[in-house]
Amino acid sequence: MTIDDRNIIWLDLFEFLTYQKRTKILQVFEKGKDIKASFLSNKYIHDILTDAEITKMSNMLDNQILDRYISRFESDNIIMITINDERYPKLLREISSPPLCLYCKGNIQLFNTPSIAVVGTRRPTDYGIVTTKEFVKTLSQNGVTIISGLASGIDTIAHKTALENDGKTIAVLAGGLYHIYPAVNQSLARKMTENNLIISENSPNISPLGYFFPIRNRIIAGLSSGVLIPEAGVKSGSMHTAKYADEFNREVFSIPGKISSPMSEGTNSLIKDLKGVMTLSPYEILQALHIDTNKNEKNIGIQLDIEAQSILNYIQTEKKTFQEIADYTKIPASELNSILLELEMNGLVTKLANNSYIKS
Repeated sequence: MTIDDRNIIWLDLFEFLTYQKRTKILQVFEKGKDIKASFLSNKYIHDILTDAEITKMSNMLDNQILDRYISRFESDNIIMITINDERYPKLLREISSPPLCLYCKGNIQLFNTPSIAVVGTRRPTDYGIVTTKEFVKTLSQNGVTIISGLASGIDTIAHKTALENDGKTIAVLAGGLYHIYPAVNQSLARKMTENNLIISENSPNISPLGYFFPIRNRIIAGLSSGVLIPEAGVKSGSMHTAKYADEFNREVFSIPGKISSPMSEGTNSLIKDLKGVMTLSPYEILQALHIDTNKNEKNIGIQLDIEAQSILNYIQTEKKTFQEIADYTKIPASELNSILLELEMNGLVTKLANNSYIKS
């Protein structure tokens, strides 16, 4: 580990240092020299930091303190990849504000695989859940690594679906690796470190502060070849990720939803404002990534009669109970049971709890 790497890791120990302050500090000190050795005597430090910040950092100038942190991280199998490292992800290096260091646990070879970010609302509807699972399943089965933020809702569904289909997935955390958030996803994070990957730009000991989350989203967008948003509100972190994707020249794939659903306001607005590509099939994303799928989509070649098509139209964006479908279509219960079973076997509908159905 070089002196420059150690300087970055030392600066990362302080949660009050913004990205801008860290980069400014690195600029005013000579490369290849230990920042700590001339920290208090540098004439520019007071232009960058407050007196309180300088005091806190001056209590951590002993090299043995930094050595203990690094030793602990390494004993916990945390890989530290600074921007000076050749292992640093190429796509991420291209963005305007690349993280100075990535703290990684798991398989860092995933940085070199085709990838799509999947982000969305923390409160998905049944429609959002089903579409996320269907898209992620197909993408995972075709070798695409799924990147998300380990948040509740769409993020969690994306990670879990990738794992369930023997796919690969990367979680980008807002806080450090010792502070998994939300806590309910701790077991999921542990599972991901086995053959997949969790990362953060924040030192492992740093707790997730509120402003870390929107900043984190630039990494999700920057690591990916494109961003898929199955369902999101118009004011949400997912929309921030879409803005970053646009800034970084990444494609935004937006799944349209019911116009009356608040959880689809964001995705629909992206399509309306021409900031997101309306995406109706995961195969459109695979085509954009130039991945050959041999056109093995399950739905190709399935012939539907009028009654089956009527059912699909009725449950297009909202779940309906068996009785609601029967009342709408006027199909006798025994016949309706058979049609729904066939549609389910062909992967065209998904059966939910309480004898409800929604289009896959």
